[in-house]
Amino acid sequence: MKFKERPVRVAALVKEEIAKLLTRGLKDPRIGFVSVMDVRMSNDLRYANVYVSLFGTESERTSSLIGLQHSAGWVRREVGKHLHIRVTPEIRFFADDTLDKVYQLEEVFEEIHAEQQRQPMLALSSEETVAALREGNIFYLVAHENPDGDAIGSMLAMRLLLQALGKTKITCAVSDPVPAMYRELSGANTIVDAEAAAPDYDLAVMLDCGRIDRVGCLADHISGDKRLLIIDHHLESGEPGASGLIDASYAATGELVAELFDVAEAPISEEAALCLYTAIATDTGCFRFSNTSARTHRITSKLLETGIDVHPWNTRLFNDMSRVRFELLRRALSRVAFCANDRVALSWVTGQDLEELDARQEDAENLINYWKSVDSVSVAVLCKSFDSASTRVSFRSDASFDSAAFLRQFGGGGHAPAAGATLDMPLEQARNVLLEALERELA
Repeated sequence: MKFKERPVRVAALVKEEIAKLLTRGLKDPRIGFVSVMDVRMSNDLRYANVYVSLFGTESERTSSLIGLQHSAGWVRREVGKHLHIRVTPEIRFFADDTLDKVYQLEEVFEEIHAEQQRQPMLALSSEETVAALREGNIFYLVAHENPDGDAIGSMLAMRLLLQALGKTKITCAVSDPVPAMYRELSGANTIVDAEAAAPDYDLAVMLDCGRIDRVGCLADHISGDKRLLIIDHHLESGEPGASGLIDASYAATGELVAELFDVAEAPISEEAALCLYTAIATDTGCFRFSNTSARTHRITSKLLETGIDVHPWNTRLFNDMSRVRFELLRRALSRVAFCANDRVALSWVTGQDLEELDARQEDAENLINYWKSVDSVSVAVLCKSFDSASTRVSFRSDASFDSAAFLRQFGGGGHAPAAGATLDMPLEQARNVLLEALERELA
């Protein structure tokens, strides 16, 4: 054994034996819970300086240290029974503040993290967004609850973009079931719900929504300690502490994802093109809504050039109607009430309706467009009450009314012509509250 190594070896043995004694407990009642942090030997092995971490109040710590110092002789004799050296070192106890420093550092780190979470979302360019995607290894892709075509289409297109970048560990998740009309899109069968555990991801990507509270039960799976990237076209500021690409001038999140393909120089396959087309077509009402732009048509043209056949897909998305959905529409139309000089048209569907018709929640989607088409209507409202405690509301409006701005008072959001919110109140109360607010707004 080299000379410099011997004190280190003896120190390790002394530390081990003292730790055993402390585990068994010393008889001195003054000694509380203590932990041996380090032992340092003098070069001649005559002294062992034992540094202990003390727990409790200041007086309890002082009492423990005094008790240890008074027990040093007995501890020395006990340790000497296990040290095969000529002279047992004198044991000297000292308080060690290493853990205190660690705790202080943890508090500092927690405060730094909390401050980061309070910071506004860091806006990224398309190039910076692609760079962030390239840096990730394990991805968790999520979209808003009650997903529509843009949410599902842009998520599955992002999955294909990541695969084109060589990424293989990708999990897609939504809190509610994927609507039947989107289940034939590439990768739709891989989407999991909130019951599935989230992977140990290093990058979560939130699509078609800017705030974590929009993803429903999946919010529990998104850790504040891991990086969150947002890609969205809604008029929202974005989740504090996250980074992302939000641009409300785009008609759909699918348009943003399509441009990310170009920035990444990744070819758009037919499978990706169909996902992107679904996202864009559904959010523009098959290119009829006011958010449709020249850019929308340019992007869609590139998608069509991949060879996708959109005719049967448009029929699936916009024309096909099951008998169950027709019966649900019949009920909703029979309930339409007009108010505010016929500028507002409101109807509702309930969980009882779904049960009686053997319908699904997705069957209620876009029914609102039928009474939105009435020439006097500026604001169409559909209330969906599938439980007794809450009511989901969907708004569609013309250029004279900003639905997203109106619904912010109820915690909702979206676009000026199309927005939604969830009100924590039963159906009848929600209807009354909304109608009163709309009457005031339109007066």
